[in-house]
Amino acid sequence: MLQALLSLTLATTPPLPQAQAAQPKRPWTILVYGGADNTADGPILYFLDGVRKAIDDDPGIELLLWIDRSEKFSDDAEFLGEDFTGARLFRLHKASVERVSGGTEFPEVTLTSDAEFDSADADNLRRFIDWGKAHYPAQRTGLMIYSHANGETMCPDQESGRDMGIPELSQVLGERESLDFMALELCNMGGIEISYQWRPSEEKGQGRFGADVLVAIPNAGPPLDWDRAFARIRSKGHDASPLPGPYLDPATMTAADFGQLVMEEGRRGRELAMKERPDRVEHEAAGAYDLRKAGDVKRALDALAVALAASDSRDVFCEMRGPGPIGDAMNYDKDGPFVDLHDLCLRAADCDALSDAVRARSKDVVKAVDDFVLASFGMSGYAGFEGGKNGVFIVFPVNEPGRWKNFRWYTPGKNEQGGKDFGHWAFLADGATPGNGKVENWFELLDSWFDEADDAGGGNGYRW
Repeated sequence: MLQALLSLTLATTPPLPQAQAAQPKRPWTILVYGGADNTADGPILYFLDGVRKAIDDDPGIELLLWIDRSEKFSDDAEFLGEDFTGARLFRLHKASVERVSGGTEFPEVTLTSDAEFDSADADNLRRFIDWGKAHYPAQRTGLMIYSHANGETMCPDQESGRDMGIPELSQVLGERESLDFMALELCNMGGIEISYQWRPSEEKGQGRFGADVLVAIPNAGPPLDWDRAFARIRSKGHDASPLPGPYLDPATMTAADFGQLVMEEGRRGRELAMKERPDRVEHEAAGAYDLRKAGDVKRALDALAVALAASDSRDVFCEMRGPGPIGDAMNYDKDGPFVDLHDLCLRAADCDALSDAVRARSKDVVKAVDDFVLASFGMSGYAGFEGGKNGVFIVFPVNEPGRWKNFRWYTPGKNEQGGKDFGHWAFLADGATPGNGKVENWFELLDSWFDEADDAGGGNGYRW
């Protein structure tokens, strides 16, 4: 009887289901951080509408949006399904949007209620990246930040009245939030100091946030032609693109490939627009940077700073920066501080009025920048712009009494404004010893040149 029951049980019990194979990760997840609690609310919706249509629901790309809106600006209710104030999360499809919840990373973000966030708080950006990686894992992750910036701070939030500090990201985010690709739809962010701040760790386990490739705009200007770039990314078997190829398969597209494609289509889109206004001078540029090479640029520039300090070359080098009789280096902010690093050092390398040591170190910087800039473009307003060379700036103020006081934000130490610390720039701190009276990096060179005239009794390193 026992044997019969056992046989009956075995015969009638359904077999255990086989373990399901893990689903392969999507090639790319693109996270869009919409810091739109400001006048960016409205423009960002128009921008994203073009992007989602260009992606065309390609199975190789997931497009996710975190957006913080303000009632004081756009009242658009069409793109995201309704007008609202506060922050929500969405999956963007070609012809629709899908509102999604925030999980454990954003428990306040539900499908039925809104929550007010400070989009100037870097912790919300950290949570967004963690959320995206946890719920929509991919072989490669890219982040785009869409808001406002000025090279000093970014993502101003109307509700809180605060901005996000650029070094704040590396203070709040860690290696877990590191990215393959990062893009900044923000003005005046194509600087070597910014790139160095977000460079990846040279070795695993160092705990630092970073990205391998950064796309940024050194000047103030409109968004890049992301719709054109995404229209040329197509998985095998997906519908044809409205643009001619060659196409990039997201399954094999690297972060460097992506950055170079954005530069190619960015320039092409602007050239097409110029045909409608051929007489207009356009001050637009952009660059794709290999952040893994940012440390090489810093080391070369710091060596140049030491050589400049030893040769007492301030007046000549400052005239090279312009305005002056020796030259007028390419500038992304009229007479502002954002000077093209490649153009500046190329001029210095060819200047007979500088010492052999300074000229040699200038050549080293030129080579390092060549390796750092993956691709770039500059329009008619930047005469002599060379793609893949120009397109990244260094902060270098005009040599006038009193100017240095306007750069309290540009400090390796603390710079507290409105309860937030916007200082602690790694590019300005690394490689130097506070208070030792020696010029060891770029910041200390500027401080030694400009501080004495601005502050009675000042001196090297007064902002540490």
